[in-house]
Formats: sequence, structure tokens, C-alpha cells
Amino acid sequence: MLTLDGWLEFNHRKWGLSPVKLSLSESTSERPAIELVIYTDKRGRIKTPKLNPYTPLAFLPTDTQSVSRLGRQWLSVSEVVVKEFRERGVVNAVSFPPSIVDVRPWKWGSFQVTVNYSLYSEFPYSINYADKSVRAKVRKATRLGYICKRTSQLKDVIECLDDTGERQDFDYRLNIADLEICQRLLGPDICRAYVCYSPNGDAASARVALSYPGASAVGWVAGTKRDYLSDGCAQLLWLFTLEDLQSAGACGFDYAGANIRSVAAAKAAWGGQLVPYYTIRQPNARALVHHMIDFWQFARGNRKYR
Repeated sequence: MLTLDGWLEFNHRKWGLSPVKLSLSESTSERPAIELVIYTDKRGRIKTPKLNPYTPLAFLPTDTQSVSRLGRQWLSVSEVVVKEFRERGVVNAVSFPPSIVDVRPWKWGSFQVTVNYSLYSEFPYSINYADKSVRAKVRKATRLGYICKRTSQLKDVIECLDDTGERQDFDYRLNIADLEICQRLLGPDICRAYVCYSPNGDAASARVALSYPGASAVGWVAGTKRDYLSDGCAQLLWLFTLEDLQSAGACGFDYAGANIRSVAAAKAAWGGQLVPYYTIRQPNARALVHHMIDFWQFARGNRKYR
């Protein structure tokens, strides 16, 4: 989904960045090559748009089954990508999808490399894979009369996102017009919006997923109003979403990050497989700030564990 023209256009309109499709190889031959999509700012530098989980990248080797040859091809052609990154410059973090397991060329190119994590549920999915606490929450919400729907009422989605952002002190920077544009560009069957409604008809929890038949669906944004947090509506909607995506032909679900302790625990309760993915940064003032934050948090942690 992250390479679809509609998604690229949405990011261009929303964040003011220009999508660039690249196919890079060492020579004029088609293989081996790496295809990827980057976004650039007005100065031509690579910049990842907000709310984009990964920079889509695909390795296209020659027709060989040799593990060593595949490894050599990856290293040689990825050096071309590293050169492209260095020449353009990289403003913020670039995260590669979990399928990319070798980022040594970026490390050798003096980029800062970190490992992050997501969770992945392969379809078919069963609620039996989830922790018993999740199943109990689902039963509670069902018993209380909550109802889940795919919806075109994007105002209800935004209400839940805004409430969550206010509660947790962050901002998705999305409004109704943004979601309307995204659904119009991608279509409602790809940009799928879900809401769980309370017995009084209020939108209690919402989430948006990106899905395409035969591909892994990606969780995009989600939120639950504080008044309904204890009723299990978020869990009921999560299950409804997984079942709907499975019925729509997705082959699995990427939870799009499991790096914040509290969020990771909530996602892990669904029984997904933990998968690493790599993030690179260009050494610059912004990266130095992140390094200083890490240093401060580490020092703070040392005091905590004394």
C-alpha cells in the first residue's frame, strides 16, 4: 500500500513532500536492482513524512538460488542506494520494512543504525491467539452492547483520535478533510475506517488501517475516548478490524510499531510475532539531539535502578 499512487499523493498534499520512485542498479541492466520510494523536501533532501511507518524498499535479484550470490548482489546494489542517500542528504529517520534484514552498507557508510520492533499477525487469525485479558475485554464490551462498524463517518474517527492525542499529549495532525482526501485517493477499501459505538451511540474507539488484497495490512492510526477505556471497546474494535481485514483478502496485519513500553504490551497481548526493523539516520544536529535524549534517559535509568 505504501507505494500506491494514492498514498504518495496524500503524503504530498498533506506534508508538502515530493514522492520519488527510484530503481537503482550498478549498471544499465535491470537486475540486480533496488526499487524504493523516497520523499524529498524543497531542497531535495530525503524526509520521511509523519505517520509513515516504513520507507518501502524491494530487492530485485537476478534469477539465482545461490545464497552467497544473493548476498553479494544485495551488498553491491545497496551501496548504490547508500550513495544516493548521501548525495541527497537525509533530514530525519528512515525506517525500512521488516523484510530488509541487512543494513550493513548504511552502517559502513557512517549512517547511524538502530533497531526497532513491530508485531505481526499472520492470517488466518483467531481470537484464541490473544491473551485471556483481551478475550475478557471483548466479552465485556459485547455484553455492554458496544457495536463495531466500518464507517464513512470520519468525524467520529477524528473525535477518538483527538481525545487520545489530548490524553497522551501528542497530535496526529489529522483532521476530517485529511481522512476524506486519503479515502478519496486510495478508496475506502484500501483506507479502511472503523468505529466502535457505545450503547448510547457515541463513537468510543476508532482506527484506520491500510489494506490491499494479497498484501499485509498496516495499522495506521487509532484512538479511544477516555470515558470508555475500561469497557473493552478498543479490544472489541481491534478484533473486528482483524476479522474484516482477513475477510478482505489481507495476508496478515502489521501493528506498525511496538517500541513504547505501554503500547508494546497492549499490542503483544494479541499474540502477534515480534519482528525487528531497522532505522537509519544521517549524523547531523537533529541526530545529535536524539543521541543526547538517549544519553539523558540512560543516565536517568541508572539512577532508577540504583
